[in-house]
Amino acid sequence: MKKITAGDIMHVYGSFGQGADYSVRLVVRMEDEVDGDILRDSVASAANRYPYLLLRMKRDDNEIFYEDNDEPIAVLNQKERVTLGAKETGYHMWAVCYFEDKIFLDFYHGLCDGTGMYMVLSTILYYYTNQKYGDVESEGIRTLDDEITPDEYLDPLDQLPEIDISNIPSLKLEPAFSLVEDGGFTPCEQRLFDVVIPEKDFLKFSSANDASPGVMVSILLARTIDRLFPDRDKGIMGSYIINARPMLHAPNTHHNCVNTVFFDYSDKIKAMPFDRQCTAYRGKTFIQSDEKRIQKTMTVSASRNKAIAKATPTVAAKMQTYGMMLSGGRKLFTCMVSYVGKWKYPSVGKHIKEFWTHVPNANGLLVEIAAVNGKIFLTMHQNFEEDTVVRAFEKELSENGISFETTEMLNDVAHMDLPEKV
Repeated sequence: MKKITAGDIMHVYGSFGQGADYSVRLVVRMEDEVDGDILRDSVASAANRYPYLLLRMKRDDNEIFYEDNDEPIAVLNQKERVTLGAKETGYHMWAVCYFEDKIFLDFYHGLCDGTGMYMVLSTILYYYTNQKYGDVESEGIRTLDDEITPDEYLDPLDQLPEIDISNIPSLKLEPAFSLVEDGGFTPCEQRLFDVVIPEKDFLKFSSANDASPGVMVSILLARTIDRLFPDRDKGIMGSYIINARPMLHAPNTHHNCVNTVFFDYSDKIKAMPFDRQCTAYRGKTFIQSDEKRIQKTMTVSASRNKAIAKATPTVAAKMQTYGMMLSGGRKLFTCMVSYVGKWKYPSVGKHIKEFWTHVPNANGLLVEIAAVNGKIFLTMHQNFEEDTVVRAFEKELSENGISFETTEMLNDVAHMDLPEKV
């Protein structure tokens, strides 16, 4: 039995408590049609490189847990959604699909965060491109030649000191403006819009205004929502997801290891010139990413997660409690932005035409950003029917001289069902 760790426990029980498919699909479009046989070999090599991710989820009355899984990782010739943890995927928490010129990596978010998934994807694509094209380098990519060290599979939040949280006051934050509850949009199954932007133009525009790509998208989203709802009676609060590995000195872990920067679009910031708004947001990023602050915040979070796990003796109780916490936390944000960054391995990346990140239907408005081969790939996720925000965001891009192409996509994020009780 392998217990759910402090960094993952909220994601596991919280998502099941909300009845959400808490999975991510990384979509990679290659330069030509995918060779299924080479891909199967590549996935098998990657699976051998990450033996600690070959797991099957189980549960009893008291907890959800993992056990080792000897089944091969599924490689399926299809683009449709799969179900992780089920027979079709060998009961694994991740699987690989392919169709025409695209490779899809489906991953359960309770097992890995985006950085952890990126590590696995880079290994798969290294072996795939190396066998198919023979001109790639392995520097920085985990291969079978590398030693597997404990810091890859240990959760840094489990290593943090456990503190008494009974005397730590809860943050009293006001609910943010909600596009559904306050904006009046119609709730629905998740809609996805893929937006491709020339990287050179967007970086030039961002740099000229003292912003990184993630900060710039956060600013443009806030301005978009503010223009659509100028008379709202709640504030716009953005969430910018940051990788906390550097602050916790745990660069190699695959576990969920992220923190949030709060981007409030206050009247004071709204009144600033555009470049000053960007500078203000960058300042918030630096301040809220301070190492000591992140370590303190995540120590409290890990201790709280452990305390709740001890205080809720059944799976049902854990799902209810963590589900309420996850749901309540999301009420603090109007929108979220996550930037996985530019593809780090150019000799592999030159064979990639597109790189998209599709995530769970868990937030009102969430934007995932990636970049490869001179383009930025931005996916807007929303849980309401109207395309008003997407069109208004496109207008923001146009008014700032940024070209783009938008395509609505089907929701293809993998299903993930609660495992049967043993």
